[in-house]
Amino acid sequence: MSIEKVLERLKNPPKPVAVITFVLTAVFATLSFVLLAVGYEGNILLEISAYASFGLAGVTLAYSVYLGIKYGKSIVLWVKAVLHSFSFTEKMLESFNFRTVVTAVGYLIMGIAYSLFNGVLGIVYGSIWYGALACYYIILTLARGGVVSFHYRRASEAGFEVRSVSAYKRCGVLLLLLNITLSSAIAQMIFDDRGFVYPGWIVIAYAAYAFYKITMATVNLVKAKSSEAYTVKAIRCINLVDAAVSILALQTALLYAYSPDNLEGNSLANTLTGSAVTLLTVGISIYMLINANKKNKSFKEQSINE
Repeated sequence: MSIEKVLERLKNPPKPVAVITFVLTAVFATLSFVLLAVGYEGNILLEISAYASFGLAGVTLAYSVYLGIKYGKSIVLWVKAVLHSFSFTEKMLESFNFRTVVTAVGYLIMGIAYSLFNGVLGIVYGSIWYGALACYYIILTLARGGVVSFHYRRASEAGFEVRSVSAYKRCGVLLLLLNITLSSAIAQMIFDDRGFVYPGWIVIAYAAYAFYKITMATVNLVKAKSSEAYTVKAIRCINLVDAAVSILALQTALLYAYSPDNLEGNSLANTLTGSAVTLLTVGISIYMLINANKKNKSFKEQSINE
């Protein structure tokens, strides 16, 4: 094949090739961050892998930008068409309620793993900090798991709306209990100068994830107002609390990484943000309880009128 034909193919590649290019860009970029985080100097194999990853990440990123400008809209339409050809992915695209429950299952699995991880660290090191974090994630997992389980078991039954409000109310109570463990963890963090620690470039990646998480949690909570399923509203409330704690975790990690010697200033910042997260959790819990009581009252009035 001549160089002219190769260049023509590169200028106008098939859409699957463009999608593969985007995936490879993400893979090489992630690998580059990982190698930067673990350190590659002094190991010839890691150094070769690192420089290869940096180069490939740069090349695929540049090509991805070109493809994004040239084919962005058509690629999105093509991907949507492919996703619509499968019932599961079609539901994920079209149903806000279904998407909420499925993503909640993913968060549920992560919550179980993280609660076990912190519980083991708390036992091994005799740390109240890790113990409080384990309790926090256990209650968060129970709240999320209870709502997901209820939704799957009851969604097709008669009277689901009435019972989903009860599940929503119980979730609000659990979030109040969650606030106790969260306050304990925050107090331990402030008084013992503890916090979340992420090495090297990982803290930058976590920052992007935390801001994405809080943005999507806020947007989806607003969207959930139009949903009739109170289980969906409950899951979105839980996700917002979880995202707020991620912002607190990000702050402590950034302060530890870039301002480790400013103990007084760090303690003040963690106190203010920790207090804001605690108040947000309490506020969401009270809002859920008030909202549930109003809905139950309307159900009673409706039944009387009938």
